[in-house]
Amino acid sequence: MTDPIVQSAINHLLGCHRRCAHQIRESLDRGGEHATAHHIDTLRDCADLCRLTGDLLDRGSEWAARQCELTARVCTDTAERCDRLGETACATVARSTAAACLALTETVAG
Repeated sequence: MTDPIVQSAINHLLGCHRRCAHQIRESLDRGGEHATAHHIDTLRDCADLCRLTGDLLDRGSEWAARQCELTARVCTDTAERCDRLGETACATVARSTAAACLALTETVAG
């Protein structure tokens, strides 16, 4: 049975991966600032890191906790960028994923 904190992080990570992938399509459709290369790259980075980190956690990789720290930073950055563009659903999911990753890393460190 997977630890509840780990399972929560995995669930958040996979949800954030899906939300960011969906946001890429929405942002490209909206155009303008939403479709800049920097914003799309930010969303792709967040989506890819969330998927990778979820996979590492799921298989109990020794690198999972460190990867979770990086992913929390990227999710926080993504949330801030999405907030600035009014992409509130993506910002909310990314922010909660960062919190779930930080909760996991604090548990591992403690």
